[in-house]
Amino acid sequence: MIRFSDLLKAYSFDFNCSFKLVRHKLPNEIFEKLLNNDLFEQYQCINGKERFECDYLISFIAKESTKALFCGIFKVNGKISANKAGVDKYIKELYSKDFNSAIYYLLEKQKKFEDLEQRVIIDWGNNTRVWVQNKCDKEVIEIKPKGFVEDFSGYLDFVLPFKKLERIVNNSDANYIWKNKLSSVYGIYLILDKKTGKQYIGSAYGENGIWGRWKKYVKTGSGGNDLLIDLIKNNNNYKYNFQFTILQTLPSNLSPNEVIEYEKLYKEKLGSKVFGLNKN
Repeated sequence: MIRFSDLLKAYSFDFNCSFKLVRHKLPNEIFEKLLNNDLFEQYQCINGKERFECDYLISFIAKESTKALFCGIFKVNGKISANKAGVDKYIKELYSKDFNSAIYYLLEKQKKFEDLEQRVIIDWGNNTRVWVQNKCDKEVIEIKPKGFVEDFSGYLDFVLPFKKLERIVNNSDANYIWKNKLSSVYGIYLILDKKTGKQYIGSAYGENGIWGRWKKYVKTGSGGNDLLIDLIKNNNNYKYNFQFTILQTLPSNLSPNEVIEYEKLYKEKLGSKVFGLNKN
């Protein structure tokens, strides 16, 4: 049996310093929103009480039962009032009325442990109500392959920011279930420009189905679509505003014309030609 402390030793963690393990318990959709908008680290800096008095914070997110997913190690460089920290509006809303009296810890991510982030799952133990602890000899349940992004939850049950799609495509061996599932179907997909709220409706019916089509977006940023090309031509990083999801899967034995008819229907339903990013 591998202990989490064994992994830390392999990465030269200094056990002579003081440290605490924290298991943040959040609904999965909120955790994903924080991650997708680069807000998780800011979220965990806030605490209603002085619980993070230590040299290093070892961070986890609660999963089913007593499991916990490793999210990183952070050096504690001090603390200030949360009101003075310039916190994102969404995080203020999460803390609601408790925010005004909260503490903001100045946390610095330790990059040498990034290789383990989002990959290591431990057993927190039966006492999950105690979400701040100081023992790291916990059992390692699973280590996901290097380059792993996240589990495939179902064709209609995910939202992929461009950055996450890029990581999945570029690490296809570690995310082979995504590749297998998306390659096996045709479908109608939606791209949301999170900056403007405008939508693009597309269809996938070529080689390797949805996977093959979305690989082209990772390669080009635009997938060859005129209005998306316009958005990224002066700023290639604009593509990181795009968010991908599937509206409907279709059998891979349909003809291109049959798939395009479904695409036309969704464009009409969602008004993406009049108000969105579809040119035709």
